[in-house]
Amino acid sequence: MIKIATAVVSGLLTLGAAATLGIGVAQANPGGDYIGNYATQAACEADGQDPSTGGTHYVCEQQPDGSFDLYTGIPA
Repeated sequence: MIKIATAVVSGLLTLGAAATLGIGVAQANPGGDYIGNYATQAACEADGQDPSTGGTHYVCEQQPDGSFDLYTGIPA
């Protein structure tokens, strides 16, 4: 019984470590230049629309944690 419990705990620790390290979690990169990460979509879009960072060619891609990555130079 102890060996089963040890195996279960070991498996859970391995799964937790993999999740923490981001192993097996793929995020698509839409191309273009990575500008930064934003807590809200509104903040991401505001910087994306700013001529100094993006202008008209940008994308705000939502991440698994709910934040948004801004990429500029995306072809229309």
